[in-house]
Amino acid sequence: MSSAVDTRVEASIAHAAETLFDAQRPEGSWPNRRPTAVLGTAGALAALHIADPERSRDLIDRGARWLRSAQDPGGGWGGVAGATPQLIPTVVAAATLHLLDPDGHREAVRRALDQVRAQGGLEALTDPGMAHMARTFLALAGLEDLTGSRRIPLELLLLPPRLWRGRLSFRVAPFVAMAFIQARHSPPTGLGRLLWRASRQAGLRALAQVERGENQRGGYGGDNWLVAVVCIGLSCAGAPPAAVAEAVGYLRSTVQPDGSWHIMQGLDLIGGSYVARGLADAGYTGDERLVRARQWLRGCQQDQAFPVFDAPPGGWGWEGPRGWPNFLDSANVLSALAPAGEEGGGELRRGLRWLESRQDRKGSWGTFVPDTTLPNDGPCPYVTAQSVEALLDGGASPDDPAVRRALDWLLTHQRPDGAYEALWYRGLTAGTSLALVAFGRAGLAGHPVARRAREALLRGRLADGSWGPGETGTPGDDPSPGTVEETAWALRALLASGVPADDPQVRGAADWILAAQRPDGLWQAGQVCMHIRNFAYYVDGLIVHGLALKALGAYRAGLAADRHEGGGTR
Repeated sequence: MSSAVDTRVEASIAHAAETLFDAQRPEGSWPNRRPTAVLGTAGALAALHIADPERSRDLIDRGARWLRSAQDPGGGWGGVAGATPQLIPTVVAAATLHLLDPDGHREAVRRALDQVRAQGGLEALTDPGMAHMARTFLALAGLEDLTGSRRIPLELLLLPPRLWRGRLSFRVAPFVAMAFIQARHSPPTGLGRLLWRASRQAGLRALAQVERGENQRGGYGGDNWLVAVVCIGLSCAGAPPAAVAEAVGYLRSTVQPDGSWHIMQGLDLIGGSYVARGLADAGYTGDERLVRARQWLRGCQQDQAFPVFDAPPGGWGWEGPRGWPNFLDSANVLSALAPAGEEGGGELRRGLRWLESRQDRKGSWGTFVPDTTLPNDGPCPYVTAQSVEALLDGGASPDDPAVRRALDWLLTHQRPDGAYEALWYRGLTAGTSLALVAFGRAGLAGHPVARRAREALLRGRLADGSWGPGETGTPGDDPSPGTVEETAWALRALLASGVPADDPQVRGAADWILAAQRPDGLWQAGQVCMHIRNFAYYVDGLIVHGLALKALGAYRAGLAADRHEGGGTR
């Protein structure tokens, strides 16, 4: 039976690899095909309506038609067209349609607001920042009054950056933009007006500093949703016309032919790093096409500091050689470069030093700013485990101080149910799986904490042999079906934690991934990536292929190891 299984796995890997190599660009990257998003589209429409209504009228009308077509029969919107409705996309889309044309979109807005009330209203948004953002968009449309709302303390930016960087982290740009919008709708009075003038200038300087580090002028984080929020804030603050024009220009340049926008415009690097490592684990390390991919990844290493995050040169972001350097993308790129050893040269060594320098004092890693107090950028089990794996891939031993501190943090920050969360992927499967891989590679697979994590992961297995989020990952989606991403994470984790490849649960996961492969050799991406934690998700069209190849490569290696240990009798 094992030879038949081997044949299926080999054929699956070969088919996927050739399809990916056929799609590879000449410089080594891969195009990342993703569905467009409700938040990106609604935000862009609101921003263009406020900042560029006449010149962008055709884009606004076309986008509004797309937004109406994406509305769920029940009145809500999900992260992408056809997805389960969520509060934040529904509120923002409804507010945008009302802002554009209250009479023409009356029925669509009514149905959406009924859906919001059915989901518990804005009171159901437990994140204060998200609740304020939702109220702000309703206020822009005249559907909410911001008077009396908790004031955003923009004067924080008058302090030295070291005193606010850890508190604001990657939310600096939306923090400034939302403060500008709030001040427009609820102007400061008395002495507050004097403080506001100084704070406004500090906010404009902060936005300019962020924008100077971008790959494209006006493109804050390569995120159409964020660009839209900043564009609205700049317009409300009476910012220099050039700053508004650059944000408008970015949005106009990123609209899709059907009138919609992506939520994250450029994700080629993060997806490409997953694919490159997946191909290496599947046996293509020395292939000249993969050599070219690694050369491209090395060329995207940032050679300039990013002052807003106090980040030195040496890391990677999701867009390319500029943009927001972060620990997760950097760790993924480093793991993609490591299989080639010295071929990675100075970029690999410099990147590993950069990653170590970003470790929290307690041993964990967040995403953008070390030791931040911002919950959405705080210590993350997934990022911490991925960073451990990157350091081990780069030649560190389990006793290396940085690795040891990270493992100690993971061992002491397990949930009571044995699982681990991830900041940037839904549910519990991703975080629990990566923690298990880190423990297994560090020789801790038998540790009681690792055993509890494995038990928690196995409890999340679905009846068809796949894995979903391990809990209700998407609001209203209960139970969630399995995805290739989560099944691949789980399969690789079980193998790394010592479960043999012929175990029925391991074999079932591999069979499910093989059966899910499309005729073109690739896999369908699931809505597993978080854009706004627990409130907005997106689909990455490349990560899924990299994860599937890593899992199948590990499964093939596990089958070979089982045969070797069994004396070749199986």
